[in-house]
This record gives sequence, structure tokens and C-alpha cells, in this order.
Amino acid sequence: MSEPDDSAFASFEQKWLAANPEQATVALFLAPDARLRASAFGCLIHEIEQAAFGLREAHVAEVKLQWWRQELSAAASGSPRHPVSAVLFSDPRAAGVGAADWNALIDGALAMLHLGTASDLDALLTDYSAFFMPVAHIEAKLSDAPSGQVAAAAKLATISHLLLALRHLRDAQERFPVPLALLARHGLARGDLTGNDAKRGELLRDFLGPLSAALQAALADARRAPLGRRVRARLDLALMRKAQRTDDPLRALMAQPGDARWKSVWWSWREARRGFQ
Repeated sequence: MSEPDDSAFASFEQKWLAANPEQATVALFLAPDARLRASAFGCLIHEIEQAAFGLREAHVAEVKLQWWRQELSAAASGSPRHPVSAVLFSDPRAAGVGAADWNALIDGALAMLHLGTASDLDALLTDYSAFFMPVAHIEAKLSDAPSGQVAAAAKLATISHLLLALRHLRDAQERFPVPLALLARHGLARGDLTGNDAKRGELLRDFLGPLSAALQAALADARRAPLGRRVRARLDLALMRKAQRTDDPLRALMAQPGDARWKSVWWSWREARRGFQ
């Protein structure tokens, strides 16, 4: 296996941390080997998410995701080409993850390119589980998290993604996964979400209520999920509750959850302590 290129990896790590700044604090509460493993896997998922959710042309996204399938297969065989996979697969635990798990990850990402419109929140969370369940399944193997909590951890990841999508609502409302039942209840179409701040605010408050309740329930069921996942979920929950109390929830949601550094320290300490109880 070729030696990882630390300088090349660092540039991808900075991209991941820019999107997830709380993970720099979480890292302080992890052992060195766990810290690098979590960072490398976080970078990998960030790159795959950028392809699955960040590209407007589905065929371009599909080509990129299929490239990642080939890369993960090569890395598992000892021949990584990408700096992120080189670092990740230098770790024995990552190298021990089976090919079926990596294929399921890419299959799930490809499924995100063809999502329909969910009827309600439960259907929405189920749709996104096609990707976030494989993410959580591999994450559990890398961190010794209980396999029985994978579904709850996947829900934490899904809701974090939905909040990210909300923060880009003004730029791409046509891609925001608003359940049909919610739109119907407010008499709105997706195209209306940028045109009427008052109605949009009512809809978002209505959406954030059950979403935060789902996150709270998942946190209760994922007490031993990976530390970084739990900390981000705590920050997401605080952000949603704050947004629900404002006149303009979208403006409140524009804040990056992980930018609240003292909250990141507090929840990292609390959740790390919980892991030893």
C-alpha cells in the first residue's frame, strides 16, 4: 500500500471541518487513532455527499459516485489513489470493513439522485435512510458503536442533512425535500418557499417541531453512537429550538451549528463522559 500524502489529505480535512467545525472540538476527546479514523471517514462522507447532493446534473453525479465505488474497491485491495482513502484504509479497522458495506454506501448515494417527493416526515426519513443507514453502519464498525443503535444514528445523520438543505433553501428550493403533507397543510408549493417570508416561516416552524422531536427521540436511542454524531445532533437540536422561537426561522437556521464553540466544548465533554458511564 502506498504511503498516505499528509499534505494532500489536510486540504480535504479542512473542507470537511469548514462544513463541520464542531468536529475539531470533538477530536480533542478522542484517542489519536480514533481521531484520525473519524476525520478520514468524515472527509470521505463529505466528498460523497458533495457528489450526491451538491451537483445539479444527475449524470455528472453518477459518474463521480461510480468513480468512488472503484476507488473504494481499489483501496480495500491495497491500492488507494485518493488522499482520503489512502489515509482511511491505512487504519486496520477501515481496512477490515467488507466490500459489501462500501458498495452499499455508494448504492445509497446513487439512490439520492432519484428521490421522489415524500408524503410525510416518516416517509422522508425512510427515503434518506437508503444512504445514511450504510453511513451509520460503517461508522459503527469504525468506532465500536453498538450495532443495535445504527438506525438511530442514521436518523441523526439524516436530520443533520435536512437542516443543511434548509440553510440552502433560498438557492435551491426546488431540491428541498419538503413533505407533501406539510406543503398541503400550508397551501404552498415548493416555488412559494422563497416568495413569502411570513408563510415560509409558519411552514418551517411547523416542520421543525416534529423534526426536533424525531431528533430528540433518536438521541435517546443512540446513547453510544459515535461521539461526533451525538455532538452534532445536540447542536442541531439547539439550533432548531432557537429557530422555532424566531419570526424568521430560516435566518436563524443559516447559522452553522458547529460555530457555537462553547456549546461544542460542552456537548463534547458531556457526550464523551456519557460514553464512559
